[in-house]
Amino acid sequence: MKKYIVLLLILPLLSFGIYHKFYLSVTDINYAEEDQAIQMISRYFIDDLEKLFKERYGIDAQLKTKEELKNIDSYIEKYLHEKFIVSINGEEVTWNFIGKEYDVDVMKCYLEIPKIKSKKIKSISVESKVLFDVYPEQQNVVHININDHKKSFMLIKQNDKAMLKL
Repeated sequence: MKKYIVLLLILPLLSFGIYHKFYLSVTDINYAEEDQAIQMISRYFIDDLEKLFKERYGIDAQLKTKEELKNIDSYIEKYLHEKFIVSINGEEVTWNFIGKEYDVDVMKCYLEIPKIKSKKIKSISVESKVLFDVYPEQQNVVHININDHKKSFMLIKQNDKAMLKL
């Protein structure tokens, strides 16, 4: 009888995890001395991006399948350029979309700001509104590591900007 009571107490806790979804992305921003570039890797859940593409562009992206849209990279790049803004020393900079790859249920997007001398970087700021238009409770974690200065930020819809002064 005790086993059934314990099971009845634990079962609701386990089922809560099934129905509750966490909306999270993680971006790592690092300076690569050998390339003299700021390199960024952003990780997004595939199902979140699929919903985004359907709602925003009216497309069924079919990510990570044989039916994946051939031009999906252009949609990814367009969306990220609108929602992920990087500034160095107070001036917005353009980053290049290098590509993407899949890791289980996550898409990794590779971005780069080339030809940057690390000694000229006095501050770097990031504005990330990625997925806020689909998931208001989205949280975008940003880790910045430049010239041995490290800081992590949790960006939310109400506070979507981060700055690291070097």
